Amino acid sequence: MISPGVCDLGPVKLHYLQAGVGDLVLCLHGFPDHAPSLRAMLEELAAAGFRAVAPFMRGYAPSTVEARTYESAALAGDVLGLGASLASGADMMLVGHDWGAVAALHAAVLQPERVRRLVTIGMPHARAYARALEEDPVQQRMSWYAFLFLAEGFAERVVADRDFAFVERLIAEWSPRSPFGPEEWYALRRTLSARGVLTAAMRYYRSALGAEPRDPILARDATRWDEAVRVPTLAIYGERDGCIRPEVHAAQGEHFAGDLRLRPVAGVGHWPHLEDPRRVLPDIAAFLRS
Repeated sequence: MISPGVCDLGPVKLHYLQAGVGDLVLCLHGFPDHAPSLRAMLEELAAAGFRAVAPFMRGYAPSTVEARTYESAALAGDVLGLGASLASGADMMLVGHDWGAVAALHAAVLQPERVRRLVTIGMPHARAYARALEEDPVQQRMSWYAFLFLAEGFAERVVADRDFAFVERLIAEWSPRSPFGPEEWYALRRTLSARGVLTAAMRYYRSALGAEPRDPILARDATRWDEAVRVPTLAIYGERDGCIRPEVHAAQGEHFAGDLRLRPVAGVGHWPHLEDPRRVLPDIAAFLRS
C-alpha cells in the first residue's frame, strides 16, 4: 500500500510517496516526470522487503517549488537530508532516473559511506555527459532542448503551449513508445501546470549549464564531481534512448572506482523502468538485495 509523507529539511519541504518496510531505498524522478510515475517501482521494492520512498524533487509540487538553487549539490543535499530523516540505520540505497540519477550520483560522491547501493537509469555520470556535450556532435543535436530551456520566459511559453505538446514531442523523440498511459500523462501535465513548476524544472538545466549564478555555500560540494564514485552501481539505459546516446553510458566507467555494472536494455528508450518494468524492476530489486 502506497501512502504519502512529508519531510521538512529547512530550505525545502519534500513530499513523498512510500511503500513497504525494511532498508530504505530512495527512488528519484527526473524530467519530464514526477513521483507518481514510480508507483510500480515502489510496489516492486516493497514486495522485495524494502522501504521504498519516492519524493517529489525540489521544484515539483507539492514539494517546495521556489527554491534558492537547483544545482546538483543542492539536489544531493536533499537526498542526504531525506535519507537521514527516514533511515533507521546509517545508510540507504538510491535509485535515480534522469535528474534523479544526477542527484543520486552527487550524493554518493559527497557521502559514500551512507550509500550502500546505487542504481542510475537513463543518465550517465555527469562528467561523461558533459564531455559528450563538448565533443560529440550527435549528442549535441540530441540535447537541443536543453539549450532552448536557457531562454527564460520564452521557453516556458513554448513548452506549455497547446497543453504541453512540446513535452509530448520530447517523449516521442526519447522513447520508441510512450512510457506514460493516458492517466499518467494527465497527472504529469497537472504537476507541470502547477504554479512555478515548469520554471523550476528548467532551472535544473539553467543551473547545470551556467545560466544561473552559483550558490557560494555549495561551492565546495560542487567541485566534488571530479571524484570517482566508489559505491557499487548498476547503470541501466535503453538501447533506443533518443535523449542520451548509449555510447555515452558505455563510456562512463572511468568515473567509477567501485563496482560498475552496465545494463543496456534492448527495445526501450529513456524510461526503461516504465517501458519494460517486467524486465527492469526485478533487476533493480535483485541488485539492491545483493
